[in-house]
Amino acid sequence: MANYEHLPLPEYQGDLNKQKNKNRKFMYKFPEGRDKISFGQQNINKADEIVSSFTKLKNKYKDTIDVNLIYRIRINQSVDINSFDKNILSSMGMEILSVAENKKGYWVVFANEQDLKTFKEKLAQYSGLVQNGAKYDFFNAIDGIDDIPPEEKIGKALRDRPLTNDKAEYVNIELWRMDDPKLIKFIKELEQAYPNRQLFRITDKLITRSFALLRVRTIKSILDEILQLKEVAWVDRPFYPLFKPYEYSSIDISDIKINPPSEDAVGILIIDSGIVSNHPILEQAVAAEENYQDGEMEIQDTVGHGTAVSGCAIFGDIEECIKNKEFNATNWLFSAKVMYKNKEIPEEIPAQAIFDPEKLLEHQLHDLVKDFLDNPLYNIKVVNISFGNSDEIWDLTSNRQFPLASLIDELALDYPQVVFIVSAGNESPQNHYTALSEIIDNYPDYLVKNPHFRIINPATSALSLTVGSIAPPIKIMDDGHTHEDIWYPIAEVNQPSPFSRAGYGINGMIKPELVEYGGNLILKEMYGAIRENPGGKIALLSNNPYGEHIFTINYGTSFAAPKIANIAGKISNVFPHKSSNYIKNLILLSADYPDYSVLKDFGEDTIYRTEGYGRPNYEKAIYSSDNRVVLLNEDSIGLNKVKVFTVNIPDAFFNTKGYKKITVALTYNPPTRSTRGDSYLGNRLNFKLYHSIDPNELVKKFAEININEQVNDDIDDIDINEISQYEIKLEPGPNRRIVGCHQKAWKEFKQKPKKEICPPFSLVLINTNKWINDEHYSQDYCISLMLEHKEDIGLYNLIRNELRQRIRI
Repeated sequence: MANYEHLPLPEYQGDLNKQKNKNRKFMYKFPEGRDKISFGQQNINKADEIVSSFTKLKNKYKDTIDVNLIYRIRINQSVDINSFDKNILSSMGMEILSVAENKKGYWVVFANEQDLKTFKEKLAQYSGLVQNGAKYDFFNAIDGIDDIPPEEKIGKALRDRPLTNDKAEYVNIELWRMDDPKLIKFIKELEQAYPNRQLFRITDKLITRSFALLRVRTIKSILDEILQLKEVAWVDRPFYPLFKPYEYSSIDISDIKINPPSEDAVGILIIDSGIVSNHPILEQAVAAEENYQDGEMEIQDTVGHGTAVSGCAIFGDIEECIKNKEFNATNWLFSAKVMYKNKEIPEEIPAQAIFDPEKLLEHQLHDLVKDFLDNPLYNIKVVNISFGNSDEIWDLTSNRQFPLASLIDELALDYPQVVFIVSAGNESPQNHYTALSEIIDNYPDYLVKNPHFRIINPATSALSLTVGSIAPPIKIMDDGHTHEDIWYPIAEVNQPSPFSRAGYGINGMIKPELVEYGGNLILKEMYGAIRENPGGKIALLSNNPYGEHIFTINYGTSFAAPKIANIAGKISNVFPHKSSNYIKNLILLSADYPDYSVLKDFGEDTIYRTEGYGRPNYEKAIYSSDNRVVLLNEDSIGLNKVKVFTVNIPDAFFNTKGYKKITVALTYNPPTRSTRGDSYLGNRLNFKLYHSIDPNELVKKFAEININEQVNDDIDDIDINEISQYEIKLEPGPNRRIVGCHQKAWKEFKQKPKKEICPPFSLVLINTNKWINDEHYSQDYCISLMLEHKEDIGLYNLIRNELRQRIRI
């Protein structure tokens, strides 16, 4: 089958000037069963308690820290945040620091008015405690106010292993993101308040647009005091990555051909445990390596994880390379070492690698990414991060974006030419089930129903592609008793790996978006214990490449992610000057479920949460073909604006019998803010596809609407009744995909549509502002339309000729 270049997606040039936004009046629903007087008295008492506890802190630290009053209010209904903030909270001396996800729940506020006088006065009038007072109906949306209890600020690892007073240990302390002067002043005063550097020392700090984080070495009694401070949002121990390498022996490489990447190939940066740069398979692809931690002076990989990840990023499927006896490096390898072998592992911590105890991982990552990506000679287009914190599980330990994930999003925004890729994380079902039958009976449900299998930090990064794992072809390794025993592969080929973590992500984003082969669990029960066959693991490069130990085996999303990095690197070689939006769009567009028949009983929700949009295909990403046509548009769009793209689909597409499919993919890189739980993304793009309607009429209808009035507080979709009959309903629907910046939807036609579908096809792109203040902000994006037909109808030439005629006209 012939391969062709993709085609441009033509934008319709019509008058799409929008109406100016009108001021909206907000109504606040009265809570069912509320007794106003009781509500008022209770929350005035709560306010007094907050002020009392704050006064005690103020007196305690009066000579050292100018403490700030921070507390939380509970919102019971969806409200317009800008209006609520500027017109209501600010009038009571409150400043929003953090908004609950979906707007309902706890909001954290900074109090400029330390006695809460105005709040109590207005509440007294609303509740009727003051006769003939103002209505202040906004209190209908408030359930109450509270101090944030210190115990709610403690992370899982610290709860499991509390500090003692016997010795100082390291913890991460996250502060509420106040403005810079307040933050810097507080951190300086905190150091002065605890001058004994044997008992308290700030060893590192990082302040970004979204968060403020400290690495502190201290003891229990001092940490208990610090937890009382209102400025402290979260405290936890630094995490230990868990890796379990296995040797993969007896492979002779003497007749294996090893080829370096081409001179003009782009670079892939692996942030991990370093590499063995003189590895006989890897050495010809190594461009540069740096050490960013002080715990181990050696630059080489002493853990084994970084070398294994790097091999997948540069060569793709290692097992396929071994089988073909040829390793073709696709890209130049850059390695940043941030973790090293733990030579003194406490028995209670089953870890083989640790991070620098005095440095924030976030700070190391911030510095190393800038060092590598700011070097124009490196030409790095892909960054892979294959580690995560299993103590920070999305929506279980936190429903506020994690600092590491937030930092990655900030870096992805700062480097729009670079694709960031993150692994989803792993969790063993054996941590939750003691019998093999329980694992078999509960798979795959436990992946989505058990909250401990949710994705972990930093897999919640919105601007990164998050990668899960699917099961490769099943093989059972002979352990001497293979023929005597029955082994049970938990997953069938192309089903989600039994250890792969699942979504959704923040605000319900589809995460992971992609999957690759990362292994399986092949188990049997013996004498009341579960045994594992190593056949479920995949081949990788070893960090001990001497003798017969060139390769090793392991499983995990850690090794699925760099295979996606490999695809991103190869696509970037073809399109070296294109943005990350463009590269990611092609990756998403090419993705599919390798064998949908094995997923038919899973349910739509489970599929999206475990496999996202599927496994990408390099050839489909870079080429169109005779009967599969890709049209793309990469540009920018203003806030609360609409664009329309039109294509005259040939009649043969629907008139010719046979399976056909229409797919749309959208990628963009919005600003993010971890304090905005209602919308982590600063703006949201959405698309709708129409048929059989004159684009002039379509443009007219969209020009008549006001986006901010059409989009309500909970649903970002726009529906225009007069033209809804012409809309092609795509799956997944808008409310499932719109919360993310990596979107894809499709429509399959297994037979001729009952209702006639006629050209033209019009694709509408809508940009809705959520919290961006700059009204002149323009959002970069890439949108694509893919048309596929099973029959040979010469689709590519038909569409290309139509586009050429349009240009001539």
